[in-house]
Amino acid sequence: MAAVFAVFMIAMFGFIYWKIDGYLIMRSDRMLAQQLYFIAVLPDSRRADAISDHLGQDSRGVQYAGLFDPAGNRLAGNLKELPQGFSVDGAAQAARVARVGQSSGGDPLVRAVGRRLENGDVLVMGRNVDETREISSVVGQALALGLLPALCLCLLAGAWLSVRAQRRVEEVNQRV
Repeated sequence: MAAVFAVFMIAMFGFIYWKIDGYLIMRSDRMLAQQLYFIAVLPDSRRADAISDHLGQDSRGVQYAGLFDPAGNRLAGNLKELPQGFSVDGAAQAARVARVGQSSGGDPLVRAVGRRLENGDVLVMGRNVDETREISSVVGQALALGLLPALCLCLLAGAWLSVRAQRRVEEVNQRV
């Protein structure tokens, strides 16, 4: 019984960890899609300024954005180029991006979403989601620390059930 309870607790803690990690990434993806939509519906003349304003508000340096012409030349933003193998008009995806002014190599892996605009330009919005990994790590550590008391509780419950069963056996033996 204690083993079943322990397996249940481990499975429950694992499920919580898995759901939190997925939720944080999904929330970032949703935010990227909204930012992409808001900039995409602006008139052509205002997009570059909107991207500049968006990046100017990024104090932590986790936001990425780029506006590219149909040939892939950069028009605005902090992305050097379109990410390799990046699927435009798709869902948010992981992509290696190079920031303008950053030496090549060591490019971060970010969540990004792209859209082809009416005039043929390509708009890409991205965000470094390392902070979600850090949050998931903290939650994982908290769950691991909570696992020790949970396993102790399992052992205590098992011992209590064992004592109850032992008393019943003794009672049956006395009656016999």
